[in-house]
Amino acid sequence: MSVNWCRPPLDMIHMPPVHGGVSYIGSEPGWLIREVAGARIRMFAACEGDEMRDRIEASINRQFARMPSEVLEIRASPVVLQNAQFAGGLVTVDGRFLLNGASGDRVRAKFDAENSAKWRRDRLTRAFRRSRATGSKTFPLYDRDLAERLDVAIELKNGFNYFHFSTETLGSLAHFLDDPHERPIRLHLKKSPIKGFIRQFIDAVYPSLADRIKLVSNKKNYDVVRSVYSHRHYLYATSDKTVKNVLHEIGESSKWERIARNPSRAKLAAMQTFDNSLQMLRNAALAQTRARKLVATTPRLVWMGRDEGGEARARGISGHEPLLEELTALGFERVVFEHLSPLEQIATMNGADIVIAPHGAGLANMIYAKPGALVIEIGTRQTQLHRWGDFLGCAHVSRCHYDTVFTDIDGVEGLSDVPAISSGLRGVRLGRRATDCLVSMVSERLNQTSMPDPIVNSV
Repeated sequence: MSVNWCRPPLDMIHMPPVHGGVSYIGSEPGWLIREVAGARIRMFAACEGDEMRDRIEASINRQFARMPSEVLEIRASPVVLQNAQFAGGLVTVDGRFLLNGASGDRVRAKFDAENSAKWRRDRLTRAFRRSRATGSKTFPLYDRDLAERLDVAIELKNGFNYFHFSTETLGSLAHFLDDPHERPIRLHLKKSPIKGFIRQFIDAVYPSLADRIKLVSNKKNYDVVRSVYSHRHYLYATSDKTVKNVLHEIGESSKWERIARNPSRAKLAAMQTFDNSLQMLRNAALAQTRARKLVATTPRLVWMGRDEGGEARARGISGHEPLLEELTALGFERVVFEHLSPLEQIATMNGADIVIAPHGAGLANMIYAKPGALVIEIGTRQTQLHRWGDFLGCAHVSRCHYDTVFTDIDGVEGLSDVPAISSGLRGVRLGRRATDCLVSMVSERLNQTSMPDPIVNSV
């Protein structure tokens, strides 16, 4: 998709109160956002070097100071789009990019990258301000009987990333489980390799939809088509009274008041929200595992292994042998999720009391964790700067306890050597401090001993 990203924002980005082309189906959805119970979130600094450890702690404190304490569930609704084009994992309506959940994040990121000058970015801020000032106009309604006879089109970032597939697209399919007509459902993605897990998870979680779903990498135009619209970017593009009322109930002093009116804080909004599509995915997936009674056979204590000779990206981990020895003595089992069927993966996550995993896409399986389960991610300064927060929606939908231990980067020494994200994510290296921290966290959960003074903040 060839795009001039320097055009005026109102000419290239769809603003709900200003532009048409999007309709609710049958009736308005009712609630758009609502406060819900979320995950317990903690972070620990456990590098071997004191200077790096201090830097990580300072970042932890800044992060928690910025984040609102409330967690919001965002409505994702089936809609009808008119004059829509799906290409490159993005969607336009009347030639303007639809800010739709994670694909909207990518539109915003591309716009910012191509409009680095302050005056250019200020144009987008003014465009959102103008959109909000236009009023509380909601989408019009489209006849339900007519809509249910339309094809379905949904964005998919690519065919190889388990995280993006699980958190962005797989849940959207749940909206069409009760469709009265078997219309085609097309997942539109960039031209890319398509890994086997895409079809495997669709077949396992949505067997009744599997035959209708097609993967499409070519650009496709629709005069009219159904899709699913997340209202997350809608927060700062409208003055919808249903949004304003919820924010008022949370409290005037809440950080949400500022986030919901400031599009530059979209990353924070993503961290402390999840789409109800994720809840629908969780419900559908767990129903399939319950029907097969799979959870009863899964381990309670899990070290999430990684088959780096298979489809997973090779990042590596070093220094973990002493940790695995101690975890094995405590009853942990190493589970390579890529070697399990989709329903076995879901059941294993749901059956576990504690899961420990180095940073990786497999942590998206927190969607299926049971409430209160302890999930520990092992990250680095690199993941803290560029990836932390990506899994928060997965944690919030399950209401698990999500801890992150930041340790050293494999093959990297010193503060000035943290690799740029453009060079790729590196593996983790566990030293004695990280090992002790992880064992203490596990022991606390198992009621064997008490935690040392934590290096932690919590929401």
